Amino acid sequence: MRLLIWMLYSAILFSSCSVENREIPTLEVGQDFTDSNVRVVTIDTFTVALSTFKFDSINTSASNRLLVGGYQDVYFGRVFSEPYFELSAIDYDIPLDAELDSIALILGYDRYFYNDTTQIAEINIHRLLEDVNASDDIFYNTTQLEFDSIPLTSRRFFPEPVDEDSLHIQIPLDFGQELFDLIQDNDINSDQEVRERFNGLTIRNASEGNAAVVGFTRDPESTYLRFFYSIPGEFEDDEGVFDLFINQNVGLPRAYNRIQSDVLNTPLDTLTDQEINLPSALSQNLSFIQSGTGYATRIEFPTLKDIGQIPGTGTVLEAALELRPPTSSFSDDLPIRDSLNVQIVDPNNVITQTIVNGNGAVRALINQENAEFNDLFYQIPLVTYLDQELSQVPEIEDAVVIYPNNYNATVDRIVLQGDGNNSFRAKLILTYAIYDE
Repeated sequence: MRLLIWMLYSAILFSSCSVENREIPTLEVGQDFTDSNVRVVTIDTFTVALSTFKFDSINTSASNRLLVGGYQDVYFGRVFSEPYFELSAIDYDIPLDAELDSIALILGYDRYFYNDTTQIAEINIHRLLEDVNASDDIFYNTTQLEFDSIPLTSRRFFPEPVDEDSLHIQIPLDFGQELFDLIQDNDINSDQEVRERFNGLTIRNASEGNAAVVGFTRDPESTYLRFFYSIPGEFEDDEGVFDLFINQNVGLPRAYNRIQSDVLNTPLDTLTDQEINLPSALSQNLSFIQSGTGYATRIEFPTLKDIGQIPGTGTVLEAALELRPPTSSFSDDLPIRDSLNVQIVDPNNVITQTIVNGNGAVRALINQENAEFNDLFYQIPLVTYLDQELSQVPEIEDAVVIYPNNYNATVDRIVLQGDGNNSFRAKLILTYAIYDE
């Protein structure tokens, strides 16, 4: 067996295409193999079929982020996110002699943003007209709750998610005076009693401009509705605060993000069901991924089993898929991820398993060799997946799917060039050892 591995390793070292940082599997073959000729070939002519599909819904109540804002995208049209959330308190205690001075919604930045934060943003704060109560204990990116069409207030601002800790939004006093008085008089003493009077808030984008989607934390120490009050004193007033916040310690979700994109009159407009695939050939030879809205790229290899036509017995030593985003599709404002999740979907685009190898879960990683020229491409090691496909009996029309981490809490998007692109086609590079020809 040592001789076998040495022969394969030597053959790869002296083949026309170098193989770096790759595992060579141990081949369980008979002793006759050591007396035969070994030929190692590199093949990159397989068809790589890219298509886009859209998940019907994404659980956005599972994250710890409120996503606020919107921007215009050349591929996805108008992209926006609006959070819906309920508020409650640790205890309901306001001094009887306290007088309400002001109310503010404080939103703590969590450092996430996407697109241009140098553009002014405009948001409206609306009061919810129904409970933040999910029938199946999950809120999705497609869920919309009823709200008062007249906003409590509006705010224009330049997002500063890196330089500032929080965004301060002044709320009209008359909105909270009744609630303040009820708590002060002990007519409200529990979360349920708050819900009966105040369902919560939603923050909606009020501008069609090309600004940014910004992340705010749900952490009660950073994001809260604060009532500022004073207690009259003989010489000076004492000041205090009462806070309502998003309760993170209850079993049911109390906040979520509705994340949407307006793809009307674009090729993506046809993706009305999760089972529908949009081939890259029908979308300008491009495939698309976008977190939050549900777009993902499906990858198939329809000519893979043609490898069986090569004379002799063979085995796959290495397989790497290379995918390139067009350089015009990303920028400092619209960055792409360094790595992506890699999983398997069935014919209905339902995720069935994660692809793993000896190093754990397989990831699509950016090759940084020519990063200074924005010449980037993703590489995905697929030996284990292709071994599974080649030995699959009966055959299943499954496929590889790729998408970013934090898929339910961001709006990051990635565009990929398809198999027929003239400048750089998606390609599968396979190293194959042939013996006993």
